Amino acid sequence: MKAIIGSSIGRKIVSALLAIYLLTYGLTAAVVYTGVRRSLLDTAADNLAQVADLKYQRLCNRMDELATDLTAWAQLEVMNDLVSGDVDRRIGTTLEALQRLYGLSGGIYAFDAAGALIADADGVDGTPPPGTRLPAGWGVTARGATLLDKHRNPLGAGDIVALAIPVFGTFAPDYRVGTLVIALPWTAIETLLNGVESRTTLVRLAPHPAVLSTAAEPADDSGNHIVGRSLPRDGLLRSWQVVVSQPASAVTRSLRQVALELALLGLLLAAPIVAFVRWTGRRLTAPIMDLTQAVRAISETDRLDIQVPVTSRDELGFLARSFNQMTAGLRNAREERDRSMRDLEHLNLTLEGKVADRTAELEAAITAQRRLLSDISHEIKSPLARLSMALGLARRQVEPQAPRHFDRMEQEITAIAALASELLTLARLEGPAGALQRAPVDLPALLRTIIADAAYERPDRQGDMTLTVAPGLPQDGVIPSNAELLRRAIENVIRNALFYTTAGVPVAVTLDATPAGLHLAIADKGPGVPADAIGQLFDPFYRADPARARDTGGTGIGLTICKRVVEVHGGTVTAAHNVPHGLVVDITLPALPETPQDWHAATPQD
Repeated sequence: MKAIIGSSIGRKIVSALLAIYLLTYGLTAAVVYTGVRRSLLDTAADNLAQVADLKYQRLCNRMDELATDLTAWAQLEVMNDLVSGDVDRRIGTTLEALQRLYGLSGGIYAFDAAGALIADADGVDGTPPPGTRLPAGWGVTARGATLLDKHRNPLGAGDIVALAIPVFGTFAPDYRVGTLVIALPWTAIETLLNGVESRTTLVRLAPHPAVLSTAAEPADDSGNHIVGRSLPRDGLLRSWQVVVSQPASAVTRSLRQVALELALLGLLLAAPIVAFVRWTGRRLTAPIMDLTQAVRAISETDRLDIQVPVTSRDELGFLARSFNQMTAGLRNAREERDRSMRDLEHLNLTLEGKVADRTAELEAAITAQRRLLSDISHEIKSPLARLSMALGLARRQVEPQAPRHFDRMEQEITAIAALASELLTLARLEGPAGALQRAPVDLPALLRTIIADAAYERPDRQGDMTLTVAPGLPQDGVIPSNAELLRRAIENVIRNALFYTTAGVPVAVTLDATPAGLHLAIADKGPGVPADAIGQLFDPFYRADPARARDTGGTGIGLTICKRVVEVHGGTVTAAHNVPHGLVVDITLPALPETPQDWHAATPQD
């Protein structure tokens, strides 16, 4: 189903509209069917309620007639014979005549005031035995007729319903001479109650609810019934109610024809709708098919001169015109792109030649710079050496008052020699990092040696320097490095810290571990440097205090050498303020790997 629907737009349109039609018609048919069914059931329920009410009215009329007759009979003059015991049998003869006249199927009984049976007219069960007394349930006190609900006949067999009324003498209206009772067999009630309906039930509502009579359940009953109930009325039977039920299938059987007609109507309506939708779908999808074929042809042949025919002025026509404009624009763009690619290739070749020339020039300049720096250093050291020798000879030959001039000359010579040495070191570090010789170096031991040398040179600051090595360093603090260069880098930082602080100011050297390797911190409590000078401390020949630098004779490239040494070892170096005052230099160096193979792999390469 999914493959059929999804094969084309036309089929999708047909399927969508057909689904909308089926859904709409199905809902409409369901509403109509439900309405018809509800109407049939409501009509059947109303009819059954009318039937139940008619049957109940029939029962009420019959009982009202008997009550009227019983009241009239109780007022007959012959009933005065109950006082004398009906010696001449006039009461019995009258009752028999009344039974025959009114066609009563039950009996009529007359009891005296003491409750003894005086006369009766019982054409069904025969005469009661002598000495019969008034049954306890038949005793009444109301002056009018009283209904004795369904009960077992105390003077015979079977169930009955009775009407009882007290009899008063015509000679004394307040003198009760006996009781007159009409016993009606329950079969007579059922005869009035039953009919052609499937089930009629007589129930008593109060004071003791019960089912008095019910028809047999049909063999094919499904248990779903329509029920009609009689309306309550005042009177002798006010506690009775007639209930008539009918299987719902008997009423809804005609709905099958309604459902069949609705289905046939839906099919008849679907045929022209499907035909119209198919025609409309083809009309709508024809331009799309033309566009699809054009796109397929372009993708297969890579030709952008293919045009789609414009057959309408609607959205599909606008789409076709837009497609043709797009292909024309793409064709122009392709031609422009080809021209641009040719120009770009030409420019690329030219640019590559220029880049190669500039690169060669830059490499030559860098090589010349390094050679110049090395040559300057060598050229400076050679005359310095000769000048130093000449100065020594001059000291032996000059007058005694000239030594202070020689001391000044020696100081300048030493400064120039230090500058030349640092320039040579910086030139050496400008080369590739892989050219440096590396070996495992015990960093804690190296730090102790540097601090010891500094204390020897500055014995007055020996107590100011402290070294703290954290326990558990990776590989006990052994790192792959060039011991000479690393010593010089760390020594420059420590010497700066000692020089720019006075005696008594602590200089703390701390070595601990980080996830990246080893961390070395050199912190002092001196005056520090300005905030704008922190980022330039490692620049070549930079001095935060030029005046003080001239007094010290510093070269200004010690921290530059430190930074380059740390970087060629794969580490980092930074400077920051040591709160509340002073300077701290942080150096991070990678630790020695676990195996010699990893150690060689970890050696930084440029």
